[in-house]
Amino acid sequence: MTFSIFIVYCSIYSYGQSSDQTKKGGMLFYEPGTDNPAADVWCIKNDSLWYVYTLNGYSQSSIGVAVSPDLLQYEYRGIAITNEYPWENGLFGGDVFNWKGKNYMLYSAPGTGYDNAIGLAESEDMVTWKKYSGNPVMHHPDNRWYEGESNDGMRGGISCRDVSVIEDAFTEEWVYCCFTASTGRGDFYRRGCIGLARSKNLIDWEYLPPLFYPAIYTAMEVPRVCKIGNKWFLTWLTAPWYGIRTDEDYGQRAYTTGETMIHYAVSDKPLGPYHLGKDPTLFRGNASPYVIDLVHDGEQVKVATTMFRQKGPGFYDRERCGLMPAMPIRQAANDPEKLQICFPEELRKYFNKNLPLVNQLIVNNPLPGFQDVVKEGSGITFTKTSNRVVELTDSTKYDLIIDVRFEVESGRVGLVTRYDRDARKGCVVLVDPKRKELQFTTLGPLYERGIGLGLLERFNITSSVKSSFLLSVIQSENYQQVFVDGILAATFSFARRDAGTVGLFLENATGKAKVEGIHAFQP
Repeated sequence: MTFSIFIVYCSIYSYGQSSDQTKKGGMLFYEPGTDNPAADVWCIKNDSLWYVYTLNGYSQSSIGVAVSPDLLQYEYRGIAITNEYPWENGLFGGDVFNWKGKNYMLYSAPGTGYDNAIGLAESEDMVTWKKYSGNPVMHHPDNRWYEGESNDGMRGGISCRDVSVIEDAFTEEWVYCCFTASTGRGDFYRRGCIGLARSKNLIDWEYLPPLFYPAIYTAMEVPRVCKIGNKWFLTWLTAPWYGIRTDEDYGQRAYTTGETMIHYAVSDKPLGPYHLGKDPTLFRGNASPYVIDLVHDGEQVKVATTMFRQKGPGFYDRERCGLMPAMPIRQAANDPEKLQICFPEELRKYFNKNLPLVNQLIVNNPLPGFQDVVKEGSGITFTKTSNRVVELTDSTKYDLIIDVRFEVESGRVGLVTRYDRDARKGCVVLVDPKRKELQFTTLGPLYERGIGLGLLERFNITSSVKSSFLLSVIQSENYQQVFVDGILAATFSFARRDAGTVGLFLENATGKAKVEGIHAFQP
């Protein structure tokens, strides 16, 4: 009786209403609840609404569901799946899809002793889900290609988790899915692969040879397949803590064991064969996007992603996880095997407060008769600066979108946010267009009057960057997203500060800057 009442209760609420069961979440960092973060994410669109499923909680004991009109703002709708059976022993990633007019979810679970398995559920309203009584439907993959029932020697257990469907391979007869797997043979550091299976009824699955096995990863988690442009891209999560062999790492190398990385491979067909490109790194960082889902939204493909955030004042004291705004993703114009993530222009309509620029020139260490910076309205000219802060706004706590166009003859330029003039502290994004490098640093006092930079993360800018470029930064309470000429260069969970000014940071730099706008988000 309770179950039937819950179905009716959920169905009477429409988007935009609020209750204990349906409540709105933060746009720039959505999580189902204060102590209920969102880790893995998968999405599907039904009519005009996206249904967004997240692996919830630090104990990973439930899968929550939210709705969204645009993958920017979310409204929580409650629990879709709970951990309740011995074979589950927790919950892992999954996917939701429609086949032959019905809604299905495949989800995975760690099992006792990390003996992973995959279950099936069905729903009529996308909110309330009924599990298949014969679960799990996938367990101990075929030992001709995978571990079978043998225990993997590196991490223990048996890999059969983080399942997702390959909709472009669907037929009236077959459903195809891929999943995190291990070959169960050879070097423990090289066993990670992405498994492949198909089914005619979603209950009985035929295992096929791996969808992708590059023989350099210990684990390839949360795989996704999506057509972008004229190619199919296969993405997965990896990290040094899985045991990645750094001398075999492709693309941008990990600098610490705490980094997460989203890598990708490319193919001309949804079922492969797939191969790694020159730089298959989509995301990388100590507090970078953790899990992604790729979805078609009309003519666009978007990447929905969760991200770690900083838990306390220490940069490495992080916790997971919430959803960032979804961003468009595309093939690079000059390289169809390279992906580029673009600025989410739809987000701008929510940043409807223009912060005024301060009229006067405010720089650190002003000296009489010494002028290496000139400010005229929103234009700034700088000549052979040392470490120079040029304040642009009054102190603010707002989340911001900051757009500055630079013309750089020499040196490094960027933005300092939440800058405290008296304490000489802030968070800095620095771009070196000559070296095509981006750095996230802390700003702090040096001796009695100076300021110094403390490097936190360094990134290669893999898109085209010239001496003249537009730097756009989304500054939220929990992270920064940095775009160069509209292409994502890096994401970063920065050293926490509650408030401060926005300014330019100019290091040994000569050139010009034009502030195109500083826009605040008002919930």
